Amino acid sequence: MPQDRRTERNKKNEGQYSGENKRWHGRRMHGQLSSNLDEKLVDIAESYCWLKSGDIKGETESTTLAAQDQAISTNYFTNKILKEEIKSKWQLCKQHENTTDHLTSGCPIPAKNEYLMRHDKVCTHLHYSKCKAFEIETTDK
Repeated sequence: MPQDRRTERNKKNEGQYSGENKRWHGRRMHGQLSSNLDEKLVDIAESYCWLKSGDIKGETESTTLAAQDQAISTNYFTNKILKEEIKSKWQLCKQHENTTDHLTSGCPIPAKNEYLMRHDKVCTHLHYSKCKAFEIETTDK
């Protein structure tokens, strides 16, 4: 994407942090998602598009937002936010903090198998959906 379009989009997105969003952004853990969305390559309107479609249940939406905000109860959350004496390193690799980001995409141990299987399932679903959309004959597996 050209630099001038990114700059234009970011100026539009800057106005979205007012009132409730500033309060949310200022919280210890709840600012995690909004901090990540401040990146220059992230389109905030597109990032929240899935919330407006109404295709998911409320429980799924709240769990997803909590995971994006890293507010899921992990050892890192318990240690840093709740201030309890607990090891905050991830049990598999014992190198990195047990954050939601690390669990879902950053740990080298499950990357060998689980992330690849998750990737393959997503690709299979996308392929199947596109075939259905273009009325290409498929088999239900």
